[in-house]
Amino acid sequence: MLGSEGMFSGLIQEPMLIMFFGLLFLFMLVAYKVVKLLIRAMIVAVLAGLFPVFANMFLGMSIPVTIENIIWFSMTGLEIFFVYHILVSIGKIGEILAKPFRRGKVKKVEKVIIVEKGKDKDGKKD
Repeated sequence: MLGSEGMFSGLIQEPMLIMFFGLLFLFMLVAYKVVKLLIRAMIVAVLAGLFPVFANMFLGMSIPVTIENIIWFSMTGLEIFFVYHILVSIGKIGEILAKPFRRGKVKKVEKVIIVEKGKDKDGKKD
């Protein structure tokens, strides 16, 4: 039996155990992000490799469909994907770094319409 202390009472007394679970959580988060990025990169590579086929069928182009061309288009698609991903990451880091230097948000000015007594909006009398 656990007694009156409970199951997690020793957790507070063991800082190494807390650090272990923190590192485990961090590892799982980073691994998830990496796997998600790799899956997206594989999808981009396959779609970019199939571009010559679709360009020939639907756009009327005459790109030779060879293994070398498919590999070249796949690699080019991956390069474009990773450059895009790096630029987006730099933009996010830049936003985070610039956040303390931003001015306060500009408040919206509300439009107030004053209607004189006895007149409607168009200025006509009742």
